[in-house]
Amino acid sequence: MEKQIAVIGLGIFGTSVALALVKRNFSVLAIDMKPEAVENLQDRVTRTLILDTTQKKALLDAEINELDTVIVAIGNEHLESSIMTTALLYDLGIKQIIARATSDLHERILRQVGAHEVVNPERELGEKVANQIARPGFYEMFMLSDNVCVAEVQLPAGYVGKTLVELDLRRRFDLNVLGVQRLRESDEANRTADIQYVQRRMIINMAPATFRFEAGDVLLIMGHQDGIDRLLNER
Repeated sequence: MEKQIAVIGLGIFGTSVALALVKRNFSVLAIDMKPEAVENLQDRVTRTLILDTTQKKALLDAEINELDTVIVAIGNEHLESSIMTTALLYDLGIKQIIARATSDLHERILRQVGAHEVVNPERELGEKVANQIARPGFYEMFMLSDNVCVAEVQLPAGYVGKTLVELDLRRRFDLNVLGVQRLRESDEANRTADIQYVQRRMIINMAPATFRFEAGDVLLIMGHQDGIDRLLNER
């Protein structure tokens, strides 16, 4: 059965989430109180509703309680609605409530009223920008636990032409290379372009003794943040 997800709040963040889910072949119900916000998405998602989600009866009439996952993307201009909606969804027994927070206090309240997961896109974007400034060559990082993370980093120039055995990243930095993103042959002409945005293929199975890195490669690595910092300092 196709997984159905509701997105409540169709500002910039909510709209972006809804459209990204559609691209990933989810069935998306997009909800907002503002008719113009709903009209903007009515032909781009599975279904839309103009709905006051702070009313339990309205949620029941819309059969929101039949869904497994609901994303509360209501912005900071309607904090009360964000909190009330999250609390009602929890009361209705929604299995996965993902709520958008705009501050640490808002996040704590959302968790207290029933959100299973809370995201703060403004803070996360700020951290990403700071990481990119502090760590040239750093693209993306996902924290796992105990300061262990999975990160995408640009291959240092001095590593071009080297093998995994020659680099010995596990011994030197306590880092494991999970894969390499490499430019597709059709994009060879774009090697001088911003390598975050050209099309790539992921190489997972690499023979440590024979696989040689190329200019423009992006490493997918796992390890501690200090090891990643030491790797990037070799640039």
